[in-house]
Amino acid sequence: MSMRSTPAQSVEIAMTAIEGQDHPSKALELIMGNLRWLFIVAMVFGAALNRSSWQVFEIAFGALIALTGIYNFLVLLALLFVRSPLPLFALTLVGDTLVTLSFIAFTGGLESPLLLFAFLPIMTAALRVGWWAGELVTLGLIGGLAFWEGLWGGEDLSPSTLLIAGSVLALGALFTGIIGDRMKEGILRELQAREASQRRQLAQIRQRLQGIFELAAALGQMRRVEEILHAALEASESLFRGTGHPVPPMFIALLEPEGMRIAATRRLPPRDERVRLPGLDGVLREALERGEAVLLPQPAQDPEIGRLAVMRIAQAALVLPLGIGLERYGALVIGSPDPQALDGERKDLLRIIATHASIALQNALLYHTLQREKERLVEVEEEARRRLARELHDGPTQSVAALAMRLNFLQRLLRHDPAQVPVELERTEQMARQAVQELRHFLFRLRPLLLESQGLTAALTHLAEKLQGTEPFAIHLEVDPEVDQLLDPNAKGLVFSIIEEAINNARKHAEPRNIWVRARVKGNRLRVSVEDDGRGFDPQALRVDYARRGSLGMVNMLERAELLNGVLELESAPGRGTRVRLEIPLVPAASGPEPSPQDAP
Repeated sequence: MSMRSTPAQSVEIAMTAIEGQDHPSKALELIMGNLRWLFIVAMVFGAALNRSSWQVFEIAFGALIALTGIYNFLVLLALLFVRSPLPLFALTLVGDTLVTLSFIAFTGGLESPLLLFAFLPIMTAALRVGWWAGELVTLGLIGGLAFWEGLWGGEDLSPSTLLIAGSVLALGALFTGIIGDRMKEGILRELQAREASQRRQLAQIRQRLQGIFELAAALGQMRRVEEILHAALEASESLFRGTGHPVPPMFIALLEPEGMRIAATRRLPPRDERVRLPGLDGVLREALERGEAVLLPQPAQDPEIGRLAVMRIAQAALVLPLGIGLERYGALVIGSPDPQALDGERKDLLRIIATHASIALQNALLYHTLQREKERLVEVEEEARRRLARELHDGPTQSVAALAMRLNFLQRLLRHDPAQVPVELERTEQMARQAVQELRHFLFRLRPLLLESQGLTAALTHLAEKLQGTEPFAIHLEVDPEVDQLLDPNAKGLVFSIIEEAINNARKHAEPRNIWVRARVKGNRLRVSVEDDGRGFDPQALRVDYARRGSLGMVNMLERAELLNGVLELESAPGRGTRVRLEIPLVPAASGPEPSPQDAP
């Protein structure tokens, strides 16, 4: 299970990581390890210049150099790979003291030319711990050297020499400790100041990230474009408050068919708010085409935003495109008299704000599109209800009303002229049969079960037979036999609806004598045409008058053709009939039983 954290929590994690970093002593030990290599080289070089001082212990001296190298190598390995806490400083201090004591002892003791190298462990202890640690190391070194001299017959050992050497080393430890304490105090103050500065920066980052997080949450709930634009400008403006930089003028321009309209502003004069930007040249075009933020020096020289009065005093302008993928909605433009105010971290934060605003704009546009589609579906449903009511009123309702009147007439005829009743009953029966036929045709048009069971050709044949029994025109069908094998059930239903709508339009408006319905397979495409020899009309006049008439028949045909990934064309002229042509790509239907709609590809 994945867990998400807020930006503020992310900053807390970063601060914890900073506070939990390794102590600087590890880095210092690495430096000391490298210095030991220099120490070994210096020992060898110094001993080489005074070869007579160590010839007695030549083998021991060589072994000591090798052991020192191995010792330093092991210390470096421990620093790099051992994660468990080790008292490395204490261990290395003891080791350095013993190594230094051995080198001095093997090269002449208190009279060794390497005696000054005794300051290395002394200074290390004094700097790392304090002057008293340096004095302890000094005592250990002097005591060790005195023991060595006594061990090897120290009759010539002079107390004054021992005192002078000890005093020099002790004074060096004291001064080093005092200087080290002052240095550590200064370094500690500097580290505390740096830590405080870092914590202030982290607090500012936390505050900004929290603001962006809250902005994203707020934008995700907004559905009005104006609210989104003003919220984005407010968030952008907040990045400049309290920073020492003046809050710059800024605006958001939205793309429209006739150019870019300035839709939301901050600190723009009224004259600038009325300016329209073509978005076809300069930095606006570059930002919209690249889809990336563009920082422009001297924006007054830009052919488009340079027309704004506020840009004539700006030294830099940042243009951030608003869009998702290849889709563009507009641009956020900020002009500042200080070029540094639009660079670095603030530029990155502005880019984040523009990204969240783009997502919110996309959601708002999708929401409004869905709302319009919902309203259109309601309108289509209302149109279908009106059409159903008209057809019921003009067809079956009239037949049933006429049948009721005929039955009433039969009642009167039965009382006054019974001999005429059989003849009238026969006529009434014909009227009832005609009403039943109209009702069956009406039900077939609402739900053509024959289309589902036997296919498109059978459904069109049945439709033609029904219409020819009630209408004064002839219907001529020309359907290729492989059409049913190449169309899936969903496509058959949509094609049938388009053909039926075209025939219905011709029946109501064209007064035709003939209607030709053709469905031909051409390669991997199906071409369908519905042609009549009726009155015809001017298609351009129809498009102009379509919205006022409130009919959705043509709209329904176009939408169904679009669902089939096809193209619908209408050809007509007054006195020359009408032709509706549909062309769709073919997707072969699976063999065997026809799949259900949810299984169809």
